[in-house]
Amino acid sequence: MSNVMIGVWGSSILMVLMFLRVPIWLSMILVGTIGYMALGGSGVIETFGLAAAGAVENYTFAVMPVFLLMGELADISGMMKEAYRSANIWLGKLRGGLAMASLVGAAAFSLVSGSSLACTAIMTRVALPQLMQYKYAPSLAAGALAAGGTLGNLVPPGFLIVLYCILTDVSLGKLFVSLYVPGFLLLFMYIIQIYIQCTIKPSLGPAAQSYTWKEKLVGSKGMLAVTVVFILTLGGIQFGVFTPNEAASVATVFVFFYALAKRTLTGANFFKACRSTISTTGMGLAILIAAQVFNVFIAVSTLPQAMVDWMVGLELSKVSVIVIIMVVYFIMGIPMNGTTILLLTLPILLPILKVYDINLIWFGVLAITQCELANISPPVGMNLFVVAAMGKPFGISLGTVFWGSMPFVLTCVVFVVLLVAYPQISLFLVDRMVTW
Repeated sequence: MSNVMIGVWGSSILMVLMFLRVPIWLSMILVGTIGYMALGGSGVIETFGLAAAGAVENYTFAVMPVFLLMGELADISGMMKEAYRSANIWLGKLRGGLAMASLVGAAAFSLVSGSSLACTAIMTRVALPQLMQYKYAPSLAAGALAAGGTLGNLVPPGFLIVLYCILTDVSLGKLFVSLYVPGFLLLFMYIIQIYIQCTIKPSLGPAAQSYTWKEKLVGSKGMLAVTVVFILTLGGIQFGVFTPNEAASVATVFVFFYALAKRTLTGANFFKACRSTISTTGMGLAILIAAQVFNVFIAVSTLPQAMVDWMVGLELSKVSVIVIIMVVYFIMGIPMNGTTILLLTLPILLPILKVYDINLIWFGVLAITQCELANISPPVGMNLFVVAAMGKPFGISLGTVFWGSMPFVLTCVVFVVLLVAYPQISLFLVDRMVTW
């Protein structure tokens, strides 16, 4: 059997193991080790030891635990509840306004956290009771809350962003900055979609309480803390004041003192926040080490080079290559989560992207969008299961969540088409970054 075929078989077996719910890190280490040995590789321990050491020493990954801790502290401080209330005061009187406010709240939480699932869970906990109180259709309420989670990585920071940068050696700061415009554009498209749905069928999202202009202005103070975090991260990176790691640290210190000022931070919940951060970081590091082991096997198998030769032989244009990859990503997103998609595809796609001179920042935005789309795509979108589990006390079934997510899936697909057609949506801020 040729080296390329061993690479193909290894990738196929890895997909099967992931379908069987074998942990990602374990699947990649098993396939990578056995595949490398099947290729006649020598010095397995030394080779994979160096790969693991390279993963652990990667400075880019250091930003992840800092942002995770910031998200935990923001939750403790009540920052997300305040942001949701502020959005509710401004949008609640519109048809579908509470659902729109939940999306704005999700975007606010995404500024201080890096997890789609955490974003979905927290906003469901905060917003679902009020959505049900105002007689929102369960399908719209559930769909909006699940879709809000997709902003978890599209509004930096995010674990998938860090993972992509490590696997492709792309600048973390540039990818952070490039995602802000697409992330807020998708938020706007979701809001327009809800407005259209509720205009056609008003019973989906009845108007809630109306507020005076004075109440709106006073209520806006709930957005101040999130705005400061946004300025520290985007502004600091955009204008060259901070590196991503420095911006994360400064913003986390701000959120820490904000929680102290609100008198919500105790020794017990701070310890719990640190423990959760360490646990999630350890899991991410295990996945990263396993990915490096698998990447060594794939590189030695020469499968990526064979794929490059095949694609070049087809004489496809750059746009055709991107469209094909996006279709493949969409299909993979139906049964897989975003982390799995990136880990499986990037080692093989990266040489192809370089041969076709495809901007890796632009492709990163596309890939992360597709990964977030996977989180709301039935039947295994993880955000859908989170909302369904938390919606049981309100009589919301998994089928209702699936049905409610479909308009948001369609909106996200349209959004991907826009990103492919107009790369400057992703590259606008990057091209204007200040470097010192």
